[in-house]
Amino acid sequence: MGRDYETNNCHLRFESGEWLTTRRVFKILTLIIILVSILVLDQFINRKLIMKLNIEESDLGKKYVNKLHKYGEGILYWISLIVIIIAVNEFPHLRILIFVGMTAVFAFRTIMKWIYARESKTYLLSAITCVLFILGSVIYGVTDYSNLI
Repeated sequence: MGRDYETNNCHLRFESGEWLTTRRVFKILTLIIILVSILVLDQFINRKLIMKLNIEESDLGKKYVNKLHKYGEGILYWISLIVIIIAVNEFPHLRILIFVGMTAVFAFRTIMKWIYARESKTYLLSAITCVLFILGSVIYGVTDYSNLI
């Protein structure tokens, strides 16, 4: 009726008959750990940069520099969200696209802020986030494709 647990093989079987192996669980946990690490490192590094570069609060509040930036970033966010949902649910071997999509969003933000609002130096904060997502994709790719997890 509910879930069928088999302790000998470390598998979970759901009502749909699909098996959730410990390997899949570790891959999902690795993905979550990497994403949380990116979030924590991003906050820590960005706070240090804000203090070091004397970036003003008013500069931080300006998220978009023009309409192209606003709509371009919105389109990239929606595409990334759709790719994330599809990659996580349907194509587990393409989960690295989670990092690629977010890297594209922050790379676009970095370029737009660098071109149009260079004097505020907020583009550096987006660049740090972009680099962290690139590192996250490399770490996930190495652990996933070399079967370390």
